[in-house]
Order: sequence, then structure tokens, then C-alpha cells
Amino acid sequence: MIALEQTTRFLINEPPAYLRRPVVNLQPVLAKQGQMNIDLARLAGVIDGVGRVLDPVVITSPEHWASVIGGLGAEVDGILPVSISAYPTEIWNSHPQPLVARQLPLVFWSILQFDEPDFWRWSARDFLQALGIDVHLVRHNRHGLALLRALAMKRFLAQAKIVVFGEQNFPWNATDGGQLVTESLGTRIIVRSLADMRDRYAQFSDEEVACVWAERKGRYIEQDVRPDQLMNAVRTYLAIKSILEEEQALGFGVNCFGDLITGGGHDMPCLAQVLLREDGYIASCDGDYLAMMSMVLTSFFLDKPCMMSNMYPVQYVGAITDHFGDALTPDPARYQREEWPQLARLAHCGYAGVVSPEMAPTGKVTLNDWGGTYEMKRDGLGCGIDGELAAGQHATIVQLKFNGRTLLAVDAEVCETTRHANMRHCEATALLKFRDLPGFIDNISREHSVLCYGEHVEDFQVLAGVLGLECKVF
Repeated sequence: MIALEQTTRFLINEPPAYLRRPVVNLQPVLAKQGQMNIDLARLAGVIDGVGRVLDPVVITSPEHWASVIGGLGAEVDGILPVSISAYPTEIWNSHPQPLVARQLPLVFWSILQFDEPDFWRWSARDFLQALGIDVHLVRHNRHGLALLRALAMKRFLAQAKIVVFGEQNFPWNATDGGQLVTESLGTRIIVRSLADMRDRYAQFSDEEVACVWAERKGRYIEQDVRPDQLMNAVRTYLAIKSILEEEQALGFGVNCFGDLITGGGHDMPCLAQVLLREDGYIASCDGDYLAMMSMVLTSFFLDKPCMMSNMYPVQYVGAITDHFGDALTPDPARYQREEWPQLARLAHCGYAGVVSPEMAPTGKVTLNDWGGTYEMKRDGLGCGIDGELAAGQHATIVQLKFNGRTLLAVDAEVCETTRHANMRHCEATALLKFRDLPGFIDNISREHSVLCYGEHVEDFQVLAGVLGLECKVF
């Protein structure tokens, strides 16, 4: 089970540059000539692949210090102060104004030999923070790596774009609310019509579509999906991919329930979601740009797969019954009634959600016809994804709120993937136990939650701190 908590995203090929989180550049600055308190070669090995240690600069005078800090280029993401151990009479303490003017993060790395924080930097951190400088005291290597990934995400998000298709008629209305994300993180939300997607279908021949599927089908079990519907789903994937490539966008979402399905369409992008994730994109249901951004903050930050789904707290028996025609009550032999306040199900379009194969215990997901809903009956058309989540896995659930400045994070555990007999509109749900579901509900943004395996609440706190978000933990 631990292997799934540690699994990284499955990528079919090396993604293009716009889908790769940049490598962070740290500029070591030695306060004065002497024995460095950080083994820079060792540090370079620790952060390899995430960050790069540039050639150190040895400060010779206050004037030199001011010139060096003021002259650091845009390629530098942070300053790494290096000094003689346990002697805090250093240039950044006596002459901090160049740091105030330059406004680059200052990163005091932990003691590599013991993987613990250098407590001699407590006073420097507080002093410099009081002057308005962004200072980070690394606690250990995992914390430091999360910090570097977060610094990279700040640069990455400032240039990023995501695409939503369809009318903006849900609360996740990107036309009127998307600018809040742009103001907070820099990421642009581009709205395109369904016609933009559909107009491209004819560009892809049957032979090309079949060839693509032959290359990609190894992680999928074809069960109850009609061959023509499967090929249509692959064609939808190719059309969306071509738009994302033109936009150089990180991912997409389609407003299925507010536009595509209600308009009689069956070109649901469920398969397109998982195939595009294999290409390095993120993809979310319902055109929810905040769920999409939550997935960006997960997959590109942690290098891990994630998925989104509707969340149904099991204690809300009436609302669940109205929605599914059944209360979906947990097995009373396994789950006592007093546990219900911490239990919730994930479900979307007949299944647990659009689960990528690498998140499933078997490494594969099943292709059926689209699952439908209680109100919108299943009719054998479309291509749905039936994937299970792994029981016993620790999980982290996140939501970025509509203000674009608040991130919710909660610990959970996957209890089981429940099969619901004789419910074609709800064949499977995932049952989760939360650390503090009532607290999460009191602050929740909407029903769409994003899940990844592993305990990453502290990582998201680091990310939120760097991005200037408020992180609420439950």
C-alpha cells in the first residue's frame, strides 16, 4: 500500500516545457571569506531535479554586498546565505537594506549532517522578516524540497493558463470569477465554447484515432463501452489536446452538466481526462476552474496524480437519497453510526470519479458507457471511467476557494470503494474517513474536492505560505 502513496504521475512521454515545473535557482552568498557552514556540493545533490545551486559569491565589503544583491537577475529564485557556523554577525544583519530593496526570498538551509534546522538563524529570520523580507528557515530536507517546489510554482503559475469549455452557468463561473485567481496567482482562465472543441473532430481520421488508441490502451480494460463510442472519446481527446497545445495551457475542464449533456451531447471527456493526464496536463470535471487549479497545485507541486469528485457526507441522508434514490448507507457491520460525522463518499457520473490508472490498486481502470445520474438516465452512449481507489491509503483533500486566496486542506483515509448493486446511475463510490470532516464542511467552497494519496497537509502549508494563500487545515 505504501507504494501507491509514493507513486508519481504516469507520463507517456516527456511533456513540453510549458507543462514542466521550472527548476529553482539558489544563489549562495558567503558573508565573508572563511569556512562555509553549508556543504554546497552536498546540498546540490539533495535538491537535484528540484533546484540548482549557483556558483557562490564571496562578499568583500558592504558596497560589494549591495552591488551583488542589487545585480541578481530574474533567473534567481532565492538567496542562500552562507556563513561561518554560529557567528550571526553577518552582512545581512548589518546591512539588510539591499535585501529589502531586491525582495528575493532568503533561504537559511538546515544542517545537512543532522537534517535539522540551524537555530542560530532564529533571530536573523525574525529581524529580517520584521523589515519586510521573505525569510525561510528550513527545518529538514523534506521541508526544504517542498519550499523549493513552492518557489518554482510561484514562477510557474504566474505564466500559466487553463481552459474551460462551455457556458459559464455554475457558481464556478470563470467569466466573472476567474480574475480572482489571476489576481492571486497569475494564472489565466480561458473560456472556449463546445463548438471550438467539436469543430476539430473531423480533422482526425478513423485510422489516426485507431492508431492512437492502439498505442495507449494498455492501461485500460474495455468492458461495456461501444466501439464507436470509444473511438469518439479518443477523437474528443485529440481535439482538446490540439487546443491545449495551441494555448500552451496546463489543463482543461468541460461544463458537462450545464452545457454538453443538457444539450444532448454524448462526447463526454472522461477518457480525454485520463489520456491528457498521461500527456502531462491536469483535467477536471464540470469545467470547475477552481478544482482545476486545486489539481494544478497538487500534481505540478507534488509530482503526484490526483483526481476530483463530488463529496457526499454520509450523515446527510436526505440529500443523498434525493440525489441517488438511496442513502448509500455504510455497511453497519463495519462502520458504526458514531463514525458517520467523519465519513463521506466520493462519486461522479455513476462511478467514484475519473480515476487515473496509476491511482487504482490494479494499475488499470475500466471503460464502460457513461454512467449517467439519477435524473439523466444512462443510455449506453459515451465512455465513462470506472476506477477504484486503494483501501487503507492515507489521502490529502484540498480545495481552492472562490476568492483565489484560501486553500483548504484535510487529512483523510480511503476506507473502501463500494459497489452498489442494481444502481446503474451509481455503480461505485469511494468511502473516506476524514480527520475533521465537520470542520472542513464549515469552511467548504463547493462539492468538488481534489484527492491525492499521502500525507501532504504540511507540504500544502508550505506552498500556501510562498504563494500568499491562507491555508486552513482540518
